[in-house]
Amino acid sequence: MGKSMGTVDKAFHLLSCFTVTEPEWGLSDLARRAGQDKATALRLLNSLMAGGFVEQDPDARTFRIGTAVLKLARVREASFPFLSLAKPPSERLSASIGETIHVCLPEADALATVHIVEPQRATRVYVDPSQPLPYHATASGLAFLAFASAEFVDHALSSTDFRAHTEHTITSREVLIDALAKIRGGAYAVSSSSFELETIGIASPIFDASGHAMGTVAAACLASRITPELETRIASAVTGTAIEITRALGAEPPARFIQSHRELGA
Repeated sequence: MGKSMGTVDKAFHLLSCFTVTEPEWGLSDLARRAGQDKATALRLLNSLMAGGFVEQDPDARTFRIGTAVLKLARVREASFPFLSLAKPPSERLSASIGETIHVCLPEADALATVHIVEPQRATRVYVDPSQPLPYHATASGLAFLAFASAEFVDHALSSTDFRAHTEHTITSREVLIDALAKIRGGAYAVSSSSFELETIGIASPIFDASGHAMGTVAAACLASRITPELETRIASAVTGTAIEITRALGAEPPARFIQSHRELGA
């Protein structure tokens, strides 16, 4: 953790340590994970508890996410009804292709998964909703950057650490820029085992009124059952769903994007 990190940044960093796989923390372990001393972590946790963003188990003395985040989520959805519009198309997409579908929105350094639909089949990809999706290592990240504003792309390229999650991860700025140019010429991005081995992601951007990416919809597929023909079929379905969600939000994808989608189904 950098010395320049302010109090609010430190508090948000503590909150980011809570995940689906690690929903509760003891003080010592949480402070260690966040790179803070125990006194600082406890002071921040007390402030977060006062606001309802963190709560403490009275018996185990462990900390967990509080209910205040639910209120903020309801306010966000009421003022900007994204999930209510994205859920039905993503559910239809999962049913049609039989794969796990996840919808993401951008954060500063990664995408956050806001909705997941799992297919009715025994073998499927599990998507952890609390796992940040790096821009350089995932199909969702690549699809978003390929169609994001120039300002956002510049920030992402300057802030990413290009960490290798597998041997197939893009680990240089130059390679990423080339990959984004190729994706921009079509309508979707594919990543094969670049974030998790044996997993293929097929993602497409959701656009805002300015014609830039504001989110993504993606299929997370087992690599063992993907053929070139099936990849094209899934890509056509994913891009079609991205167009449907974009229009439900009152926006319209760029003409070249719609043309690329049509060519997939030709």
